[in-house]
Amino acid sequence: MKIFILCVLSFCICSTICIAQKAFLSLGPELAFLGTTESMKMNAGTGFGGSLRLESVFGNHISGMATVSLLFFGEKQQTYITEQTTTKVTMVPLEIGLKYYFPRIEQTPKGIFLSLETGLMPVKTHFNYQNTPDNDFRETGWAAAFGAGYQFWKLESSFRFQYNLTAGGYHVYYYNIRIAYAFF
Repeated sequence: MKIFILCVLSFCICSTICIAQKAFLSLGPELAFLGTTESMKMNAGTGFGGSLRLESVFGNHISGMATVSLLFFGEKQQTYITEQTTTKVTMVPLEIGLKYYFPRIEQTPKGIFLSLETGLMPVKTHFNYQNTPDNDFRETGWAAAFGAGYQFWKLESSFRFQYNLTAGGYHVYYYNIRIAYAFF
């Protein structure tokens, strides 16, 4: 995990210095809706949180980005056999990727874009069983996100399909809506 964070920071610094293009930050809230993964839907509700993204323009249409998100999925209560269980899920996607803007980038990026990201996603699931409270299950898996959005002046709205292959071999995915403000 520490190596990945160092790689993301190196990417951000090197892309800004070596390529000598404009870099900017964007910050905004996110809303996540679970896909059809039954085990995840049993343990979590709708997700909410936020993200911080560093973006650096590489050329006329392409920019690189590094994103750190924090998502909390709503608490769910289930009854397993005879025991009442409450679960909460927290995800922290750490991803790097590329954006392709359809209009040519002049001063600042704008217009419709497509994005592709990959990285790691630590997931913490907190189980609160009736007889044995406070059990945490943590795992980190590979993550990928495919998205589309629109950049209008300093506001960005985007929709992403986020996929996570956990260390235990589970496939988890959700749909993500992000509204962000860019600091040019």
